[in-house]
Amino acid sequence: MTDNTQETRLVFTKKWIEQLPPNPKDALAREKEYSDTQAVGLKLLVSKQGRKFFYLRYTINKRKRGIKVGEFGPMSLIEARHRCNELKAMINKGVDPQEEKHQLQQIPSFGEYVSQHYLPHAYSTKRSAHDDESKLRVHLLPLLQNRRLDQITTQELQRYHDQLKNKYCPATANRHLSLLHRMFKLAINWGFMDKNPATGIRKHQENNERHRYLSDQEIFAFIDALKTEENPVAAAAFELLLYTGVRRQEALDAKWEHVDLQKRTWYIPRSKSGKLRHVILNGMAIELLQRQPRVPGNPYIFPGKIKGKQINNPQKAFARVLKKAGISNFRIHDLRHTHASIAINNGASLYEVQHLLGHSQSKTTSRYAHLADETLRKVSDTVSDRIAHAMS
Repeated sequence: MTDNTQETRLVFTKKWIEQLPPNPKDALAREKEYSDTQAVGLKLLVSKQGRKFFYLRYTINKRKRGIKVGEFGPMSLIEARHRCNELKAMINKGVDPQEEKHQLQQIPSFGEYVSQHYLPHAYSTKRSAHDDESKLRVHLLPLLQNRRLDQITTQELQRYHDQLKNKYCPATANRHLSLLHRMFKLAINWGFMDKNPATGIRKHQENNERHRYLSDQEIFAFIDALKTEENPVAAAAFELLLYTGVRRQEALDAKWEHVDLQKRTWYIPRSKSGKLRHVILNGMAIELLQRQPRVPGNPYIFPGKIKGKQINNPQKAFARVLKKAGISNFRIHDLRHTHASIAINNGASLYEVQHLLGHSQSKTTSRYAHLADETLRKVSDTVSDRIAHAMS
């Protein structure tokens, strides 16, 4: 057995550490320990392979403990002494660095938090959980997957928010910011972190509000194209959206048990606001529903290819219909706008349209104010023409 008689207590220097030989292979201990007399408690452990690690030995609450500071090479002697002083300052305040390290190890990575905590909660509480999962899978997980939650900074989230605005639009960036803010707020509530890095980031001014409605000629062409669509279930769903003005997912989730054709009502158990709401079925909606075949074992009005499930995402069918009808720059959601515009142009008030569409706030309906103004302008012109006629 080799006897290593080299002094183990001395002032560390960079040159001395570099020249230290590996701990002898026939030594009883796996590592040889040296003590720095300049930074009390700082140790250097040298392995039989020649690797050198800084450690801090300390006593807290009458317990002797040790914590790894870093490996010599990636960490310099100056950095090790500085870190050692930081740890000793914590100890003087009664904070055990070992416990602090253990607590940090309990903080999940962003990817772990998403899969193990956030998404299970979202799917049990949010109708739009699948939208959250899409945002996370496509955008956020590739960026933050392996980052510990408490390592994510406000600055990088601000940068991400700005990049989304430039790549897509302000509204898209704002939806992502809202998702991040909620996720970190829940992480705080669940004890994973103390500060929300999304707090303080201002939403971008949204200027992408659009007003696209079908004209009378386009409505005729649209319904005509529906008659020859190769997916009749999707075509019927589009037709109902136009007749009722409901949201796409509300129509796709509709079940026969929710509809009372005699009372001409359709109740939606859980709307976007999370509340029950009733939809008044007009004559064309009633006629459409009466034509719909019922599939045994499937409760949905618009059944999909999977047994017992509803139709999923009829986007391709919608694109075929638009192409056949010669309609461009139009979304499925614009059928809802078209329904509202028809109502307003035929004398409905904004208050009536708010309840017709199931808006929980009147400001949401205010986007149709210009249509209401146009209707009133026509009425005012009628009065003007009548007075002019009387005067003549």
